[in-house]
Amino acid sequence: MKGEKKFGFLSKLIFLQDVVSLLIAKLNPAVIHNLAKYMALKKVHYLSAIEEIEGDYLEFGVYNGSSFSHSLRCLRHLVRLNNHVENTISYGFDSFEGFGEFLPDDKHPFYEQINFEASFKKVDLRAKRAAKQLKYKLVKGFFNKTLSVKPDSYGIKKARIIFIDSDTYSSSIQALRFVIPTIQKGSYIILDDYFSYKGDESKGVAKAFKEFQEEAQLSVRHVFNYGMSGVVYIISGRNKND
Repeated sequence: MKGEKKFGFLSKLIFLQDVVSLLIAKLNPAVIHNLAKYMALKKVHYLSAIEEIEGDYLEFGVYNGSSFSHSLRCLRHLVRLNNHVENTISYGFDSFEGFGEFLPDDKHPFYEQINFEASFKKVDLRAKRAAKQLKYKLVKGFFNKTLSVKPDSYGIKKARIIFIDSDTYSSSIQALRFVIPTIQKGSYIILDDYFSYKGDESKGVAKAFKEFQEEAQLSVRHVFNYGMSGVVYIISGRNKND
């Protein structure tokens, strides 16, 4: 009886708990993940601004421009906190034609079912509206061509934030190898599909990131996880000559 009196009020909240549970259960997982991704981008832009990390924002896998536009908005609103943020140029790399041909190890039921094609013109217009006074550049083409040159071919010297949202191993490793010359202490790396392929570290983004660390001789620290499968790391130094 004493227990019932003590927790009687809580028992009356069961209905509200069920309502909240029902809403969450019905909510599209993609919506939950994207909201968390937006918050993650906001946090990383803020952290790099207060640490006064120099360089540009690089996104690989732009798709319809949602994350890219959000990053531009985050940058725009952080100029008041650190006016050097205004010097950041945002670069978005994508074929805008989907994955192209899948390699055997890249095959995944979800990625093969979803059509990742998007209109370059619509994405560019979306980014332009978000950017206002900020500079950005969208680079159209498959990674094996657009990332076959050095970053400074695009005017990229240093990277503040690198966002890998290209899902598969082959795309991710091309992007990560491309950014190696731009890496500095304090660069943030966001990996959006880190736990795909049933958590197998020998596949997907996880495999690419492991190889990237070894090839570039980098030390990294885990910052936080977000959404369904996203992870954020910061470069804490190089294992040689740092």
